[in-house]
Amino acid sequence: MGMKKALISFLLVLAIVFSFALGVGAEEQHEIAVVVKVAGIPWFSRLEEGVKQAAKDFGVNAYMVGPTTADPAPQVQMVEDLVTRGVDAICVVPSDAKSLAPVFNRAREQGIVILTHESPFETEAVDWDVETIDSVQYGKAPVDAIVEKLKETGELEKYTPENPAGFVMLVGSLTVPLHNFWADTALEHAAENYPFLKELTSRLPTAESVEDSRAAVLDLITTYGDQLKAVIGWGSLGPVGAAQAVTEKGMEDQIIVVGSAIPSTVAPYLRTGAVDWAQLWDPRDAGYAMVYIAKQMLDGEEIVEGMEIPGMGPISIDGKVISVNQIKVMRTAEEAEALGF
Repeated sequence: MGMKKALISFLLVLAIVFSFALGVGAEEQHEIAVVVKVAGIPWFSRLEEGVKQAAKDFGVNAYMVGPTTADPAPQVQMVEDLVTRGVDAICVVPSDAKSLAPVFNRAREQGIVILTHESPFETEAVDWDVETIDSVQYGKAPVDAIVEKLKETGELEKYTPENPAGFVMLVGSLTVPLHNFWADTALEHAAENYPFLKELTSRLPTAESVEDSRAAVLDLITTYGDQLKAVIGWGSLGPVGAAQAVTEKGMEDQIIVVGSAIPSTVAPYLRTGAVDWAQLWDPRDAGYAMVYIAKQMLDGEEIVEGMEIPGMGPISIDGKVISVNQIKVMRTAEEAEALGF
């Protein structure tokens, strides 16, 4: 009987020690919340894949949440709730970075790490903004693609500053910071390096709608005729709408369409030649990178130029903006389909 009691006591002690060990492990597993603009759409579902993979790879409790509509108010409320809960880090793809600044400041006062993505111009209230593209290169690349296409078709020589190739740009809205930064960069790049390219009219805020972009390009074709040689879409639906317009007019070989596009959406138009070139970044990379940087900070690691994000290479640092250049370029339907999203 004495031996039985001793065995039971030993097992109880063992259970307590084991439970304590599990408790310590749970406490040490950092909680990293990723808050997106809107949950349930393909773009952010793809980003969530990266969050989940990073959680698995780095042994953290990382997850994604988001409101049902792309409205700043519920996103701010979600972040406030996470601050109240006392999570270790909050990573946000802001709908409106300015409206989030007060809650970001409160979070950082409590020692919560704050990271953003797609918000490189509003960094005062955050620890870091994490980007998976070089935004300057992203803005220049479509202009270079137009020039390469003109070379391929043998048309380059006929254009001069006096007889320019006209182009137009479609943005999501006139207040989307990144779209307008890319558009500004494209204009500067064209002016400095390709004086035979000319913007025919101010950028149009249609690129988050296929139908609006289609209608705009149809109107531009009517207005400018042969002067219109290229369309750059900065929102992911702009090139698709432009492609539909040039297809309707039978002008796939006359008007060059380039810009940002989701691979699975743009592949059919690359196949027909209605879109000539597209680029994007993989939101999965963004989710993965944010969780990785948050984990490094929570572990007390210094974030320095040249440190590597696994699978993405070394980072560059500009102020509070961390970037890796993971631009995905699509010249053919096969290249787009190979990206898998």
